[in-house]
Amino acid sequence: MKETDKIMAEQVKRLRDTLRELNRVYEDYARSVNIPYTTLHILTLITQMENCTQKAICERTFLPKQTVSNVITLFYKQGIVELKEVSADRRNKTIHLTKSGQQFADSLIPQIQNAEYEAMEKLTPKQRQALIEGIKIYGETFRQAMPARENNS
Repeated sequence: MKETDKIMAEQVKRLRDTLRELNRVYEDYARSVNIPYTTLHILTLITQMENCTQKAICERTFLPKQTVSNVITLFYKQGIVELKEVSADRRNKTIHLTKSGQQFADSLIPQIQNAEYEAMEKLTPKQRQALIEGIKIYGETFRQAMPARENNS
């Protein structure tokens, strides 16, 4: 193996480890507030997305439809969300936080945002821009380079 290949392999490993550690931070926080990570992730998306639907959550999270449906159903039963029919497509419903749902989200989400902002503040504006651009280019290139596999199921 060439020296440049060894360096590249080490850099890819460090990136994977870093991404895994970032996910672990979110998972640890969810555990500390006694909710599953997927539930926290879905709640966060509901607070961030306009016209949020279960389909949109699935597309953004890559979670199975059943998982998203179970969380939304639980939120509905707990009075955290209300569902409103989309006039253009009555089969779809947009998800909206109720007043108590907003209070629930406000008790959890700001801590995440504050930690994210604090972490970003440690970087210079140039470093932040380079981080975002670098991850974007990496993601796009990785997607193009990754061979597509046919689903044989």
